[in-house]
Amino acid sequence: MFKVAVCDAEKRYAQNLRWNINSWALRSGRNVKIKVFNEAELFLASMETDGMYDLIFLDIDKDGVNGLEVARQIREADYVATIIFTSRYEEYYKEAFSAHPFQYLIKPVIVQKLEETMEDYMKIKERQDIETFTFIIKKAQYNLRLSDITYFYSRHRHVTAVCGEQEYTFYGKLVDIQKQLEEKNCRFLRIHQSYLVNMKYIKEYRYSELVLNSGKTLGISKENRKKMRDIHLMLVDIQL
Repeated sequence: MFKVAVCDAEKRYAQNLRWNINSWALRSGRNVKIKVFNEAELFLASMETDGMYDLIFLDIDKDGVNGLEVARQIREADYVATIIFTSRYEEYYKEAFSAHPFQYLIKPVIVQKLEETMEDYMKIKERQDIETFTFIIKKAQYNLRLSDITYFYSRHRHVTAVCGEQEYTFYGKLVDIQKQLEEKNCRFLRIHQSYLVNMKYIKEYRYSELVLNSGKTLGISKENRKKMRDIHLMLVDIQL
């Protein structure tokens, strides 16, 4: 199931959009949960209590406000959230690009155009589900590109995702993350009870530790040393 938010002050239009999305979901066999907000403040409050939505429809009114301002706040919370603007006014099209929207639909939205947009979105979402890692911090949803994650480490009941100099800490178990990544066929190695490392960022393999591209070293546990040695030799053979 994926979550959709419709934020539009025009109540009749918002409900009509909700109905059309639901109709598309039923015909295409998608499981979708839609919430409608007629005030931007209520939508922003919902983000705080319910977390980020997968897809957000935002209206831009005649003064070019509301939707654009809300989009800026969304980007502060979660840059990769998918936004679709709806508006009766074409003149805000260029300004809307600063929020990196997925689409800009002119109202009234033609049903066929809406359904084409939803299908295009689903193709990208299904690919992103493989290429991104999602987690929750203080009820807000974060999405990180797996290719940007250097490694995960765990302490007690917390896991931290390290992306260069940026770190994100959340509740979780490293073993559960390992299973998720294995299902996605991602190239992450469990080198220690506390470390799960992206092979992309490994600079050097040693007997008891790894050296990352950043120069940081991570210890390899005794029970994983043979496995790591075998992987290293296999990679050397492939490169030769």
